Amino acid sequence: MNKVTRALITVGGAVGLVFTMHGSAWAAQTAPLHGAGYGQWQMNPDGSIPGDSIRACDDVADGFGIQVQLDIGQDYVIDRIATTEGHGSPYCSPWKSGNIKEGTPITIWVWKVKGGKTSPPAAFLNSHA
Repeated sequence: MNKVTRALITVGGAVGLVFTMHGSAWAAQTAPLHGAGYGQWQMNPDGSIPGDSIRACDDVADGFGIQVQLDIGQDYVIDRIATTEGHGSPYCSPWKSGNIKEGTPITIWVWKVKGGKTSPPAAFLNSHA
């Protein structure tokens, strides 16, 4: 393999990596609650999805809903909630959004919920705005 071919392969790989990383940076991050549903965090706006937003999705008709709690600043204070409670499954809540200062650390917690009370197990996802 000559130097030009190696250089073209290297450049092509780098360009592919940049496009792959760009696509994943805009996609919503998902925290699965296996066998029940999931929560999502959308850091940046993407089409009709607002940035700094969460939503809850329920995949199983088991009498429980899914609740997603957003902790802005990772201070163990719940700042925003999205829930599927009161809706049949499958269902995803609307996106709950509000501006958060760039770089602020966040945690989303995903719970089963019934009658306004959350129950374990929980899933979580750490990220940033």
